[in-house]
Amino acid sequence: MCTELARAIVADAEGASHLITIDVEGLRDENEAGLVARAVADSALVKTAIFGADPNWGRIVSAAGYAGVMFEEEHLSLWMGDMLLYHEGTPQPFDAATASAYLKNNREVHLRLRFTLGTGRCTMWASDLTYEYVRLNADYTT
Repeated sequence: MCTELARAIVADAEGASHLITIDVEGLRDENEAGLVARAVADSALVKTAIFGADPNWGRIVSAAGYAGVMFEEEHLSLWMGDMLLYHEGTPQPFDAATASAYLKNNREVHLRLRFTLGTGRCTMWASDLTYEYVRLNADYTT
């Protein structure tokens, strides 16, 4: 029930058009996994890429990189849905139109970041950053 409530709160965010599930696994401990998940979830560049249907793996990998967790590029692989975009530090060939369509056509988007450093894992949910969110929050003062 707690998971359902957490997902519902994020899905109902002001102006949100996507519910993003971020699964991080394979870090040294759950704290490290949480730091990476939070950095990806909080990244305005990741949120706007998803809203714009831009499968920009670099924004996601970059957010993981500035999370404050030590790792080398070859320790990280990244999937968007079932599409492998980045494998052990190397960008993978993928069909950008298919990846973009995945973002356009699915309200729920799944990002999976797999590291090779341990058993720490975390799942976090986020919403995208839309024009509507900006409009709603720019139209009033508190």
